Amino acid sequence: MIKSLLSLASLLIALTINADDIVIKSPGYFTEPIRDGHQLFPDSLVLSTDAEEIEIPSMGMFGRLGNYGKFPNLRKITFGDVDYLPGGLLSDMPNLEEVVFNGMIGHFDCTFISNCPKLKTITFKGPIVTTGGPGFLYNLPNLEKVVFESVVVALGIDLATRHLCPKLNGITCNGAFLKVYNDSLTLAATIDQLKADPRLIADMERIAKWQSEVLRAKNPKWMRKWQYQAAKILQPILTELDSPEADSLKSSMEYAWNLGDDVKNELEVLKASPAYSKLDSVPDIKFQYANPTDSLLTMSRERFNLDSIAGNGDDISRIKNLLYWVHNNISHDGSNGLAPGGRNLRNTYDSALRDSCGYNCRALAICLAEALLAEGIPARYITCLPKAWDTDNDCHVICVAWNESLGKWIWVDPTFAAYVTDENGVMLHPGEVRYRLQHDMPLILNEDANWNNIRTETKEDYLDYYMAKNLYIIEANTLNQAEPEGESSHKQGFHVALVPQGITYPYSNYNITDEEWFWQSPELK
Repeated sequence: MIKSLLSLASLLIALTINADDIVIKSPGYFTEPIRDGHQLFPDSLVLSTDAEEIEIPSMGMFGRLGNYGKFPNLRKITFGDVDYLPGGLLSDMPNLEEVVFNGMIGHFDCTFISNCPKLKTITFKGPIVTTGGPGFLYNLPNLEKVVFESVVVALGIDLATRHLCPKLNGITCNGAFLKVYNDSLTLAATIDQLKADPRLIADMERIAKWQSEVLRAKNPKWMRKWQYQAAKILQPILTELDSPEADSLKSSMEYAWNLGDDVKNELEVLKASPAYSKLDSVPDIKFQYANPTDSLLTMSRERFNLDSIAGNGDDISRIKNLLYWVHNNISHDGSNGLAPGGRNLRNTYDSALRDSCGYNCRALAICLAEALLAEGIPARYITCLPKAWDTDNDCHVICVAWNESLGKWIWVDPTFAAYVTDENGVMLHPGEVRYRLQHDMPLILNEDANWNNIRTETKEDYLDYYMAKNLYIIEANTLNQAEPEGESSHKQGFHVALVPQGITYPYSNYNITDEEWFWQSPELK
């Protein structure tokens, strides 16, 4: 009898241990320390699933707690210092009421905390370097307070109705934000505010030391770039505050910069591009443009009544009318590639209508080039590529149309119904846009530029980021016509890439460094 009772007691103890204790493992977001000499994740971290309160010690990174269960009794969780916290850190915890970050956070990702019905307060007591995007919190119906007690270098968060936090009326800042994503949510601190608070200065200096470690680390992966960009915000402020950490951080930034393109943003990579160079002799290559009497162009012009769509206005209005027509009639879906079959306007239009789908930017640009050619307007579809074409699979394809009144090519992008002008409203071609990006000259994106008539495009997102990345190499087809590539029975052209000196793009038939030759008028043979 006693033996049986002892066996039962042992079983109950074993069941209790198995039910209540969970070993938390490294999430594997980083495989090497974010800062050299600092442990990435503790050798052992055991949490009780029955706990009402949990304290997470300081560490390099922490994963999504919800991956280990819902922690049904958890009411409060506290974190120490942490270099990186992922999106989805805390989710689906039915009784969680309070979250406290006592230490410094290097970076936390978007959709940080979600689906916790009883959560009331989130407090950040220590400094934060960078945050994820606008999707900060989601579906927290009883959340009343989000408090920041210290410095945040780059605050990327936003709060909107779609985030489903109805009781949260803004955020509370008892510290200072150096740069903010949404200044209607909160304002960035002034230098006078920072000078008046020794606590904030001390926290900024702590951040600077942390950033220096990241910038000099052996392999902090993408964190080095994020922290370099954040250091560009912090370092000038420390200089103005006469902080001794200003020079040290500047030195670490120079070290990271000299490693290569690792820390440069898209515009900085473009600005560092080698120059073009004029060729001593003209290459034996010709750009050709199909005549509007071509049978395939004639079929498209008559099928879609392109004469009526283009209208009887000047050449700029005709080009814009065709741009908007393609944009509004063939939606963009970058994941769907090109339409099966011939790469022409009729097939792409019919396939999109039949299958209720969109196609990628290359398909749209080929369609617009065909529509322009059918109306007697010389046009090319242009493939815009990044410097890191071998590791970055994203490029963008647009069109250029020859504008007789300006005597040059102009940028027309059917994916975003976009064109670009200078400060005087004069339309520009990709080479001119590239030059102006490199030299910080004014660029104006049309106000109605948009994606699928759903999302408005901004100059900052479209030009300073997306196209700055994708204007490093510019490629064109020598024979511009309906079905310029893919399945077709007619002669095909070659691809010519305009590249900076010293750059080779192996997937083009020719590499050219002469921009004047590349942007030659259609009359030049």
